Amino acid sequence: MTERLDEHKIKYAVDTDKEAEDICRWAAARAGVIVVAPVVGTMTLMANEVYMITRLAKLRGIKLSESAVLGLLGSLGGAFVGQTLATLIPFAPVQIPVGMSVTYAVGKVANAWLEAGCPEDLSAFKTTYEEARIEGIKMLGELKNMARISRWAMKAVALRWMTIRRQIKRSTICCVR
Repeated sequence: MTERLDEHKIKYAVDTDKEAEDICRWAAARAGVIVVAPVVGTMTLMANEVYMITRLAKLRGIKLSESAVLGLLGSLGGAFVGQTLATLIPFAPVQIPVGMSVTYAVGKVANAWLEAGCPEDLSAFKTTYEEARIEGIKMLGELKNMARISRWAMKAVALRWMTIRRQIKRSTICCVR
């Protein structure tokens, strides 16, 4: 397994660790946007994570089956329960950090799992998950500072999403009648 990874690095002259980090960060950024989308948030978040894991595997020159990806995600079931609940809470300041940090942590675990040769026992990656989730929350703080998002702007975004959700609920209710 290590030989294959080394050959892949030499062949493509890519800093695999940096690329993997970029893939995880981009997926987390997408999750921050996806998580506040009414109705489609949960399924789209899962699709985002499957895409991220597939890209990480391709980066390392590993061909993963669909069942392997789903098995990895299934083993991190607790993460999805929390993320799913976050999509149901209509409050962006809660949704965004949870969506971003969980996606980032899943990416870091997937990367470590791929690097370790895709072992069946994932218990060794629980610490990786927790550390990466905390790092993902810190990353969100850095993004807030970089963008200089004020509390007023966050409230405006949350208010706008609540308005959109109300409009969707009203249109759904009207269609049902």
